[in-house]
Amino acid sequence: MGQLTLPLYITGAGAVTAAGLTASQTCAAIRAGVTGFSLETLSEPFGAEQTVARVPANWRLKRDAGQWLINLAARAIREAVQDAAEADPVPMERTALFLTPPESHRNHPAYENVAPPALLDGIFAACEITFHHSSRVVDGGAAAGLGLLAQASALLAQGAVDRVILAGVDSLVNPTDLARLMGANRLAGGSNSQGLIPGEGAAAVVLSPRAPGKQRPTCAILSVASAREVNSVFSEGFSQGRAMLSALREASRKGEADGEPFVDFVLSNGNGERYGAWESMITCARFYRTRRERTPTAMPAMSVGETGSASAALTLVVARDAFANGYAPGRVAMAEIASDDGLRSAAMLRTTAAAAQLQAG
Repeated sequence: MGQLTLPLYITGAGAVTAAGLTASQTCAAIRAGVTGFSLETLSEPFGAEQTVARVPANWRLKRDAGQWLINLAARAIREAVQDAAEADPVPMERTALFLTPPESHRNHPAYENVAPPALLDGIFAACEITFHHSSRVVDGGAAAGLGLLAQASALLAQGAVDRVILAGVDSLVNPTDLARLMGANRLAGGSNSQGLIPGEGAAAVVLSPRAPGKQRPTCAILSVASAREVNSVFSEGFSQGRAMLSALREASRKGEADGEPFVDFVLSNGNGERYGAWESMITCARFYRTRRERTPTAMPAMSVGETGSASAALTLVVARDAFANGYAPGRVAMAEIASDDGLRSAAMLRTTAAAAQLQAG
């Protein structure tokens, strides 16, 4: 699915991560290279130390893993709604919520307390907001979150809703995920310099078919595409980047004003793992064929750790902040998102001014 039914404009954003409790704090930390990492002593194996990116919060918010995810998601969603209120005043009954929680195959401890579909009810209650009945929870991790952009665009084009909130929430800082990642030698540490730092957090963006106006610059999402990688992180072999390459090529075929030569910078959920670095190296050499002095790349995980299913929405938060505050290294960006199970998604984004010029032409 390489083209959206209509462009999507990001009119609001919210985030809570180990590096910042709001979208602006998180983006400032990422831009400055500030991390939210800390060294913790694990109970299993007893005495082992691990660098993690844990969101600082009162213990009452973490009484159980399910409620913790609800609290994280609700905070990011409330911030995004408030951020969009002035530029995009829409009744919440005409707003749909699309959420990507931790993947089902991980047996996340949150699901011992609340099933994935019930997360929506918990978030609705925590936000004290009544969303449109088309709201949904989608399995598949970060790449599935980016892939939801096409569904959001179609829903808006039908007139069923006036805007869509795309949100993701996850936490890898729990005994189940830490044991799984440690067993697969995927954690960064003294014996593995090319591993991930487990993190947690939530991010949300408000998507509208209408640009917020010149007084509030933002970015437009012009296209999205997804593909399935056969050699996932669970496979014995390394990925050759075929699925990501396919998604990138499809996403770049939006129109004659777009394409690989026009991409100025990249946003990625790469987390430092050897598997992902290998795939990225192969894919970039095959897709970015235009000569460039350098290709600026934003990797939020370098500051906030691996945020799993929240990382797609987080990259959109970072893109919007970069365009809105004038520090984006160009007018066109490409988001590259990968999920552990092999799903790959790519999306092309432009500044609102550039998108308006494209439509006028």
